[in-house]
Amino acid sequence: MRLHRLELIKYGKFTDRAIDFPASRRDFHLIIGPNEAGKSTLRSSILDLLFGIPTRSPLAFIHPLNELRLGALIGHAGDALAFHRAKAARQTLRTPADAVLPDAALASYLGAADRHFFDQMFGLDHARLVAGGNSILNAENDIGQVLFQSAAGVASLGKIRDALLAEAEKLWAPRKAADRAYYIAADLLDKANAALKESTVRTKVWTEAHARLEAAADALGQVGDQLRELDIARTRLERIRRTAPFLRAVRDIEAQLAALAHAADLPEDAAVIAAQAERDLATATQLLELRSDDVHQAKQALAAVERDDKALGCAEEIVALDTLRTRLSNHERDIGRRQEEVVALFKEIRAACRQLGWDDESEETLRERLPSLLTRRELGRLSRARSGLAQALRTAEQAEQAKEAEVTRLSEELGNLPGVEITPALHAALADARALGDTEFALQKQRRALAKATSALDAALAGLGQWRKSPTELAAMAVPGQQTIARRVHERQTLAAERRSLGKRIDEQQAHVAQLELDITQFHELHQPVTQLDVAGARAERDASWHALKTGTNSLAQGAQQFETLLSQADALADRRLDNVEAATELQTLQHQLQHARLGVAELTGQLVRLDEQIRAGDAQWETIAAAMGLSGLALDDAADWMIQRDKVLATAASCRDAQEDFAQLERTVDAARQALAQALCDAGFDRGGSSSVAALRLEAEQWIQAADAATVKREATTAQLNAAQTMAVTLQQATAAAHADIAQWQQEWSAALSAATLDPQSAIGTVEGALELITQIGDKLDKVHQIRTERIDTMTVELRQFEDTARHLAARLGEQLSALPAVDIAQALAERLAHAQQDHTEAARRQAALESATAQRNAAQEMLQAANASLKPLMTRAGVDDPAALAEAIARSDTRRRLLRELDQAKAQALDGGDGLTREQLEQEIDAVDLSQLPAELVQTTSAHAEAVQRKATLTAEYDKASSALAAIGGSDAAARAEAMRQEALAQMADATERYVKVFTAGRLLRWSIDRYREEKQGPMLSRAGAIFSGLTQGAYQRLVVDFDAQPMTLEGQRADGKLVGIGGMSDGTRDQLYLALRLAALELHLEQATPLPFIADDLFINYDDGRAMAGFEALASLSEKTQVIYLSHHDHLTESVRKVFGEQVSITRL
Repeated sequence: MRLHRLELIKYGKFTDRAIDFPASRRDFHLIIGPNEAGKSTLRSSILDLLFGIPTRSPLAFIHPLNELRLGALIGHAGDALAFHRAKAARQTLRTPADAVLPDAALASYLGAADRHFFDQMFGLDHARLVAGGNSILNAENDIGQVLFQSAAGVASLGKIRDALLAEAEKLWAPRKAADRAYYIAADLLDKANAALKESTVRTKVWTEAHARLEAAADALGQVGDQLRELDIARTRLERIRRTAPFLRAVRDIEAQLAALAHAADLPEDAAVIAAQAERDLATATQLLELRSDDVHQAKQALAAVERDDKALGCAEEIVALDTLRTRLSNHERDIGRRQEEVVALFKEIRAACRQLGWDDESEETLRERLPSLLTRRELGRLSRARSGLAQALRTAEQAEQAKEAEVTRLSEELGNLPGVEITPALHAALADARALGDTEFALQKQRRALAKATSALDAALAGLGQWRKSPTELAAMAVPGQQTIARRVHERQTLAAERRSLGKRIDEQQAHVAQLELDITQFHELHQPVTQLDVAGARAERDASWHALKTGTNSLAQGAQQFETLLSQADALADRRLDNVEAATELQTLQHQLQHARLGVAELTGQLVRLDEQIRAGDAQWETIAAAMGLSGLALDDAADWMIQRDKVLATAASCRDAQEDFAQLERTVDAARQALAQALCDAGFDRGGSSSVAALRLEAEQWIQAADAATVKREATTAQLNAAQTMAVTLQQATAAAHADIAQWQQEWSAALSAATLDPQSAIGTVEGALELITQIGDKLDKVHQIRTERIDTMTVELRQFEDTARHLAARLGEQLSALPAVDIAQALAERLAHAQQDHTEAARRQAALESATAQRNAAQEMLQAANASLKPLMTRAGVDDPAALAEAIARSDTRRRLLRELDQAKAQALDGGDGLTREQLEQEIDAVDLSQLPAELVQTTSAHAEAVQRKATLTAEYDKASSALAAIGGSDAAARAEAMRQEALAQMADATERYVKVFTAGRLLRWSIDRYREEKQGPMLSRAGAIFSGLTQGAYQRLVVDFDAQPMTLEGQRADGKLVGIGGMSDGTRDQLYLALRLAALELHLEQATPLPFIADDLFINYDDGRAMAGFEALASLSEKTQVIYLSHHDHLTESVRKVFGEQVSITRL
């Protein structure tokens, strides 16, 4: 069955999502998406689609549970079915039109698979892969368990089997043990039987014991009544002794309280409140006086401070003026220096004018006389261009002369060059010769290859040993296939392994027989038991003696003594047997075990004989087959190696024939190339002398062609150079004429520029350049003089004037008479006045803060005085006094009354606590009714009588317990019932242990049988296929899987490329995972050969694989996809490249 389309209509996070699975030769489909994209949901949907949605599905987090729905289009053997799977209690299969389909509609597509089988056999994820690798590690010493676990997709079979065997061992074993359930129950049965025998009673003994028990009970009851009366009397006296002092104290306190009946009821802390109020009054009065003085002094200090509010109001202007004063302090000095710079610049200007021959003129005249900037730049340009024009003229004339000489030389060379022509046949022959390469080396290499192939063939033939045959004979042989030989080898190794195992079991069974014989012998020596046969024999002798007396064979005188002796011996043996019935039973058990053990030895020996016959029959059958092939004497174990060597001989022989054919073909090709090249050289007119080898002819042809090509190239190059030189000569002539014209044009522009600059038209270029430099300097210095005057001197003068106006205006506003002083002095005076004003302002603020603090402290002292008076007023009101001294006396009386009330309550409570729940009136009545002075004597007398009664009760209790124990010891009915119940319980436990042992032991044997049977049936083909897959997954690190038949049990190992064997325990975690995957895939392929194919769902199996191992894994899945549909789920996008490399660009890839 394959899945053509999956529809997630309402399922998990999906709504109306369809995924198509197009068919192809390799039916592989990659579904890729990030985490939380729904890959696990997709995998679960296939299970729910085919086998039904569970009652409680965790995928109903978006759609309601009753609305979950899946759809699909599936096909098998040419049939197709489109259906939906709904979430319902019944009739969950529907058509796309929601018509009901029968529940068996998928039976023909699923075969015998159910949900669990499909999930185990056709589903594999990374977690199961790792668990499978660990499980085969745990079962590494049992190849059958490894194969069974890997094929079935289940793990920990070894733990299950070990647990079953351990439980069976705890239930029963041939040897008795105290911790085995069966023998525990047997011991309990023995104890119950013994108790049952002892549970018999006689009537007279029981009646006497029962009378003694009743008498003891009556006496014990009388003593108990006496003890209760004495307890009551002693309790009353003890209560009077305890409560009398407290009741007297109660009466005294009540008298004192009557004297304080008119005392005021003040709070408990009234004294504390009054004392604290007195302290607060004294403290507040003193503080009020101190803080009033501080307020007066602070007011006087504040009034003494003088304030300059005008200066503070103009503080920002005064600060700005002082800052401006500091910034302008160097302006007058800078103005003088700038004027000196102007004078120096005018001196330099006059010196330059004298060099130019100009008169001493004013600044304005000089500016008008200076040439314009355009005129000066034009003169500079023309001065610089003159040397370039002259150099260009010289260069053009020299180039023209050189090019004319080159044209003459090239014409002469072209006339002296010879003409050579190469035929196409020579080129073709040379190309063929070159294609052959180094022919001598190739021939030698081919000879060596032929010799190597011949040697390899001889070596391979020698490897056949005494069964050596020619390759032709080997090819004509009809030999069995490798699988047939492997199957026969496996069958024989299996039989050999079974024979070894059977031999070991025979040895163990024989040792068990010997042990039982020894146990029976030692038992006889130790117990000397009497068996039923011994008793029967003694009785037979007795009966024979009696028969002889009875029939008269022996006279009474002769046989009486003998008969009495035999009679006593028979009775003695019967009594001994009855006394030692357990020993006899144990001896009989040992004898039965010995019989069973000997029977087991006989059965195992018969099995060994049959195995030997099977091995001999198999060896004879193989010998017949080997003789038919002409291989008599070839052992079956060596047959596979000989067949491999035969295949190697055939392959080597084929290689040898190919080497011979290649060498002959190469010789023919080399000879043809040599003849063609020699003929082409002759046709081209080349005298080749005596050369005959292909290499020599090829060298001569190459040299001849190179000479001809060089001559042709030389002629073509010379012709091209001549044409180019002639063209260039005409161009150079034109360039020379243009250079002359440029010189004439420059001369005209130069004269015009000199006239515009008022310079002598006959001036040299150097003179003009110097004049231009002087004119430029004069212009720059005049500009600098103007800049100094306008930007520096004038600016500083204006700033000084503004500073002076600002200072005088601010002094007038503040009422200062400073107009006669300079502006700098005015600014300094105003700054000093502002500093004094700020200091006075700060001092006034500090004194104001001191005044406010003193005022606040004075107010706090007044509030403290008022609070102290207020705290005393409630107490004086409640006490009815208006004087603090009277208040103190009232507080003392109130405290005394309160103390007496507490003492009264305490005395009452103590009296009632010791009064055993009686009221005060009842207690006072008891005390008044007795003479307290005689109370100790009465208490001592009552205590003494109580002690004597206690002693008598202890004596009577001991007698009662003794009578009760005696009666219980002879009470038969209850003990017999308990013994019988214990006996039945023991029998039930023995039955349960036996039933559980049979079940557990049988389950362990069946599991072992299933594992062995699967190994016997599947080991050969499955290991062969798994080895090939394992080799591919490990990229050749392991060549195949082999079985160690000598190990018990047989173990599975991997063979490396170097032939080394590695057990499962020696493999890395990743390699074990690959081994488990190989076994699973091989088992699945074998299953698909005889069952309905179903889609194989793989979920991120290669999450920890590198690119190489991942590609090897996809190669294994590619082989599986040729037999059934494979759907691979992953969230690794980089795997798409590996998938395309394995399956091609057209592979089905779906992204979630």
